[in-house]
Amino acid sequence: MKILIADTETTKDDYVADFGAVVADLSTGEILDEIGTLVYGQFDEKELWFNPRAKADDFWSKQNTRSRRKKYRQRIEHGQRSIAAPALINIWLAKNLGRYNPVASAYNISFDGPKCDKTGIQLGMFPRHVCLLKLARSYLADHAPFIEHCERHDAFTPTGRPRMTADNVARFILGDSLDPEPHTALEDARDYELPIAQFLFDKGILK
Repeated sequence: MKILIADTETTKDDYVADFGAVVADLSTGEILDEIGTLVYGQFDEKELWFNPRAKADDFWSKQNTRSRRKKYRQRIEHGQRSIAAPALINIWLAKNLGRYNPVASAYNISFDGPKCDKTGIQLGMFPRHVCLLKLARSYLADHAPFIEHCERHDAFTPTGRPRMTADNVARFILGDSLDPEPHTALEDARDYELPIAQFLFDKGILK
């Protein structure tokens, strides 16, 4: 089974600033292609998203946007990121659609999908889409080992439900030594969301 997993980091006005995706064969575990690019006209011109209610030392605070932008620029300098227009990202997507015809996904596709649409990134060209969050919730919400994991890490929502963030689910799958998500699109898609997709495929949930 071939899958494309996309992830985004956004601007304050909900455009994509950082786009990342991997194409993988879940039957073999092989990564077939990947892309990590900052989006021309968004990253270089607009403010990164922040939570106005976050404390100053929180990752998503306004105060931390300067540090986040600096780290992105370092990735450009080190050859770990490029800057590309949505049209070029769409060429990459179309190439992989033609070559592999993968199922398109994101961890929370109801979040990433509209942001891509607004930016002109055409995930809609793929005929089939799945939401990894919905599939993970359907399997893990009442799964005793996952509940025990959440109890050890105090990973519950204010309403008492298991926290279904990609970071928490990936740590359950890969182990407690996994570093927190860096919240950069390619790394989140490849190192956190792909293992979740592989887990769901191996369990027969992702078909």
